[in-house]
Amino acid sequence: MARQVRGPDFGALHRRASVIGVPGVLWQLGRRFVLTFCLVALVSLLVMRPEDAGIKGVIIVAIPLAVYGLAFAWRRAAGLLGIRQCYLSEDGVTVTDILGRVRDAVAWSDVAMVKETNATGILMAFRRFEFEHRTGHQTTAIVVLSIHRSFVRDLIRLANSKIDTLGS
Repeated sequence: MARQVRGPDFGALHRRASVIGVPGVLWQLGRRFVLTFCLVALVSLLVMRPEDAGIKGVIIVAIPLAVYGLAFAWRRAAGLLGIRQCYLSEDGVTVTDILGRVRDAVAWSDVAMVKETNATGILMAFRRFEFEHRTGHQTTAIVVLSIHRSFVRDLIRLANSKIDTLGS
């Protein structure tokens, strides 16, 4: 069972997703580079057929399996413990840090504009959202992996409806 976030009460929880920072982007880039490198090495083993190719092939296959297994285990543990999560609620957004504590929270009534930046490529894919405050406080930024499409759709829908309603 996931931990409950102790922070601003923003009403009913719509969705939550894990957020990443620069280390998360680099980890994603590294994972995909390792996968690409191992695929090239495996194909070269098949083409050149060196001695003990079977053992070398098993080692090459084990490396990306271990890397992706570690990533899956971290993602699972982070979700269960509430580590580096973004909680999308009816009245705002709450972001937790590496210890599961509230790092930042913003109510829709305090948001003037949401800027979105996409980065999609062969080696990485993520979306960055910046919540600009009406009061001039520091901008709240989150980076979400592109696999969280339903979270992103709900975030954009809620931001559009809440900011338009509150702005008029």
